[in-house]
Amino acid sequence: MLMVAKKNMKFFVVSLLINLKSVLVYKTSFLVQSIFMVINNSFLVIFWIKIFQNGNEITAFSFNDILSLWSISALAYGITYFFFGGVLNINRYIIDCTMDSYMLQPKSILLNIILSKSDFSAFGDMLFGIIIIVISHKENLFDIILLIFFGIFGSIFFLSTEIIMRSISVWIGDTEKLSERYIHTLLTNFSVYPEQIFPKWIRAILYTIVPAGLLSYLPINLLSNFSILKISIYFICAIIYLFIAIFVFNLAIRNYNSGNCFSLKI
Repeated sequence: MLMVAKKNMKFFVVSLLINLKSVLVYKTSFLVQSIFMVINNSFLVIFWIKIFQNGNEITAFSFNDILSLWSISALAYGITYFFFGGVLNINRYIIDCTMDSYMLQPKSILLNIILSKSDFSAFGDMLFGIIIIVISHKENLFDIILLIFFGIFGSIFFLSTEIIMRSISVWIGDTEKLSERYIHTLLTNFSVYPEQIFPKWIRAILYTIVPAGLLSYLPINLLSNFSILKISIYFICAIIYLFIAIFVFNLAIRNYNSGNCFSLKI
């Protein structure tokens, strides 16, 4: 078990380095996409600035809470798709029956797939998240470290949700549109708005079916009410969610129908 984990970790590091090298090959495209993504996200921050400037006093949440929500979500999103962009191809490989080449390799099928591609524009989200974290908490180094930690573990919820939503293609058909709507319409959008604006029954959904609460609401609560116990619970929730995603993927692989299509994957 230890040997397998060591090999997977080595493969993980090598794959990340290869993806980073590919970024340098297309550095102009990479820079342009990243800059425009930062600018795009900045407009949303300006939107909230105007709300706080023109609205009455908002006691339920502060502007810093909004910035923290946006920074955690953006950082988590950026990490997921910049480093694990191949997760977007899972449903396509299942539907086209072209996963054979991955299944024949002596590596983790899931790890091999999710590390096979990098979304350059996602680096802009990651950069935006870090910038906002530093700007909004520049006077508190501990909060900066904690928010970056939450962003890293928040990526587990993004990645796990993608794996689950795209793996179920083996049973219900192509889930491309369903995955996009679930991730971008529900998980992403709900995770950047304060939970106080939602009724209790919606909050219950956001802590279970749609893990927006675990992705960003719980970290914000932990930021103001720090507790080793609560941090541990948050960590355990992330790991459990990841194991559920891996279980669903492995179950999908067992039900996968080979298309006898072979191609070279390095």
